[in-house]
Amino acid sequence: MKEKTQGFPGQIIHFLPANLLSQVGRHPLGIGMHVKCLGWYPKARWHRIERSHGLDECILIFCTRGKGWAEMDGRLFTIAAGEVLFIPANKPHAYGADNDDPWSIHWAHFAGTAAASYASLLPAHEYVLSIPSADAKEIARMFRESCRLASTGLTERTVLLVSHTLRYVLGILFFQTGRSVGGGSRAIAHDLTKSIEFMRASVARSLTLQDLSRHAGLSPTRYSALFREQTGSSPVDHHIRLRMQAACHYLDTTALSVKEVSAKLGYDDPYYFSRIFHKILGCSPLAYRRSVKG
Repeated sequence: MKEKTQGFPGQIIHFLPANLLSQVGRHPLGIGMHVKCLGWYPKARWHRIERSHGLDECILIFCTRGKGWAEMDGRLFTIAAGEVLFIPANKPHAYGADNDDPWSIHWAHFAGTAAASYASLLPAHEYVLSIPSADAKEIARMFRESCRLASTGLTERTVLLVSHTLRYVLGILFFQTGRSVGGGSRAIAHDLTKSIEFMRASVARSLTLQDLSRHAGLSPTRYSALFREQTGSSPVDHHIRLRMQAACHYLDTTALSVKEVSAKLGYDDPYYFSRIFHKILGCSPLAYRRSVKG
């Protein structure tokens, strides 16, 4: 079988020189995470990499077209268009393009004190993330922008900017709602986007867990567990916070009294509304209105 590590028509590769890498790695804004190299391999036929001891850095590979594969922990993974392969530091691995339908990939290697924290968000022995199409477009755009920035000259400032761009990509991968990681078909377990849109459209009234789970088409127990897993909060608490965000908007942009704001958001008792507001925002509605912002 033919094998290639690089040399694909139209490829882009940016490697950081050792002295610049050391400099950025010591910078207060680079210690947490910094890019070591990145690139773009279009239609990478015969692409294959094998590292029996791994690398002391994390690897992110985003497949935009075609297919690829990866082998880790004695398991074989397939990576299709719209999926991301995340390889933790020091993880023995091999990966490459599908023989018949070779992948086109954006890729980056990164290190830093926070790199392991991102890797820890992966379930055990799972390394592939499925990306909704809207997020996939944004991730591809960020990778293209990173390569463009790197092409303007590898300076400390540029590398820090590219590194922050990659942090944004990692944020999309791990903290957007509805994310599914690894294994099987890797379909999204349940996309909560419509549920959250329903909450936002219903800030003028109180919603119970039963209301929300019924709208989502799930049992209250299942819905609550999925919501907490994907957002870090309970459904009812999330809705309350959205209502308080709406309250802030009214307080910032209108002359409505606290009582009137309370009524617009479906709170019959303005004193109860004020207690909830204080619990969420840490101050009363009037104190919030008087505070200097921006």
